[in-house]
Amino acid sequence: MARVSSVFRLKGRVGNIVFCERGGKLYMRALPSVVRNPKTAKQEAVRSKFRVAVEFYQRVKESPIGRIWNESAKGIAVNGYALHMKLNVKAFKEDGKIRDFSQIHFTAGKRQCVYDLVGKMDEEGQVVLCWDGDSDEEEPEMDDRLGVIVIYGNREFMPMVVEGVEARRCDGGASFRVDREAGVKVHLYCFFVSDKGMEYSNSQYICL
Repeated sequence: MARVSSVFRLKGRVGNIVFCERGGKLYMRALPSVVRNPKTAKQEAVRSKFRVAVEFYQRVKESPIGRIWNESAKGIAVNGYALHMKLNVKAFKEDGKIRDFSQIHFTAGKRQCVYDLVGKMDEEGQVVLCWDGDSDEEEPEMDDRLGVIVIYGNREFMPMVVEGVEARRCDGGASFRVDREAGVKVHLYCFFVSDKGMEYSNSQYICL
């Protein structure tokens, strides 16, 4: 951008030259003669996945998951939307579906994940989770509360927080109920949150 010295206070565009004023000084700059926006198959696929990720966020931003994303984003991203896009775009397919459920993340943070997390579900939809609850972690983190988000395989864009989960890290396990439909996979995203709800662990994935 070049500075202009003139008695005429030009502003705006003349041909491919733009005149503007900053701090009381007049400047000019040339516009590019060609704006490149190649639409290769790869670039179109990336844009499509981005749009799918945005749609996923729009579906849940007013739900409790939107609040969880916003709280989890503190110190990591500008807001919950930015955190979601940073973590999850690659998990979607350009055709509007989820490519890899294990690559979806609902929380991120410095609280510790748990070790040896496993789960099982009976025919009635009763889920039992187990993890290593030994007190190797710092004592305050042992009181972290368990949170669980579920995605059903036939409702990919309808994640929801599982109600009625009452467990802490120190318990080493939890039991709760989800909907059970024959042949439909249940994708669980487990995370721990500090007692005041200010800090989160990364979410951990289980498929049942």
